[in-house]
Amino acid sequence: MNLKEIENLPDVLPTETLALIFQNVLNEFYEGKIEEKDFLIILSQLTDRQVMTYKLLESEVRNSIDKVLYKLWNTDSYDDVDIILSIVVNLGLKNCFQKIKDSINQNRDIDELILKEIIETIDGVGENISNPYHGLERFK
Repeated sequence: MNLKEIENLPDVLPTETLALIFQNVLNEFYEGKIEEKDFLIILSQLTDRQVMTYKLLESEVRNSIDKVLYKLWNTDSYDDVDIILSIVVNLGLKNCFQKIKDSINQNRDIDELILKEIIETIDGVGENISNPYHGLERFK
């Protein structure tokens, strides 16, 4: 699927449909059919739709996304950091979140703006990374 196709999807989709689309996009990325920049934007678009379901993405697909973003994480590009942080937080990706936390101690050459974004995200999430809907549970 290309970015245009994703953008044309309805804002709200069933969780099962989203899981299939996420998996399809992952497969196309693995096969080299989607470039990294487009891949991140597509994942971001799909994540926005997943958030609207108020349910966690199917665990196998979520774990696959977690692994890919873990490998793609870098602190060189503000845009990449911004997109990946959003996806990680909104899908509850624990392993990548841990790598993000570790990266602020391991890389002393992080641009100040990028470092600020990372730290604010970590502080905002706290210990609730595995449940992006933690803050909404009090309304049940």
